[in-house]
Amino acid sequence: MKRLFPALALLTVCASVWLTPASASAVPKLDIKVFFGVGSTSLVPRLPEFELPSGAMIGGREPSSFFSWQGGLAARVRSGKVFGEISLGFSRFNFQIGENLVELAELEGRTPEQVDAIRDLVGNDAKMNSLELPITAGYVPYANPYFKLFLYGGLVNKFNIKGFVDTNSGGEIKFRPKDIPGFPLVIYQAGARLGVAFDLGPLNFDFNYTIGMNSITKTEFRTNSHVTQMNLGWLF
Repeated sequence: MKRLFPALALLTVCASVWLTPASASAVPKLDIKVFFGVGSTSLVPRLPEFELPSGAMIGGREPSSFFSWQGGLAARVRSGKVFGEISLGFSRFNFQIGENLVELAELEGRTPEQVDAIRDLVGNDAKMNSLELPITAGYVPYANPYFKLFLYGGLVNKFNIKGFVDTNSGGEIKFRPKDIPGFPLVIYQAGARLGVAFDLGPLNFDFNYTIGMNSITKTEFRTNSHVTQMNLGWLF
């Protein structure tokens, strides 16, 4: 009997340790985020320079930067110092229809009606709508109940859907990405993303950079893309 009490005590201690709930930091934490932001899309065509009939030089690697904006929903799962996040977003970037596109259309052998239709767009800003599916993961170097810092990277799946532009004669024209003369865009583009974000209470601030892994244009030459974003989100 004397030996039974120490054995029961040891069994009770072991059971208490085994049945003790895991600490809050070990339980995965799910955050749902609604976000909106602005950014910049830069396109860099890797095209040898050549002269158009008008004497204008086009080509080379001169970048063109355009305003963009985006918004969407994201789900983030954090466990200790690591986290993963997947989001679905809508984005739009603007680009200008220049006189060069008219000459490119003529060089491509477009019909006079098609060339006149493009000429009717010159000087206007076109807008391209896209869907984005980023899948990222990262590390939390610092966290307290009020502030958390996140460093991350991952893959961005981008799908260019449809664009639209106002005409000089009035009205609006919708077009597919591949319909841009001399500069048709691809439907799908993969991107590598690096970013830093921090939570301040229920607010999330996100800054990221994405470089295209494949050409954004369906052309014989490659066109690199560089996208920067600044997003503000609300966590639920």
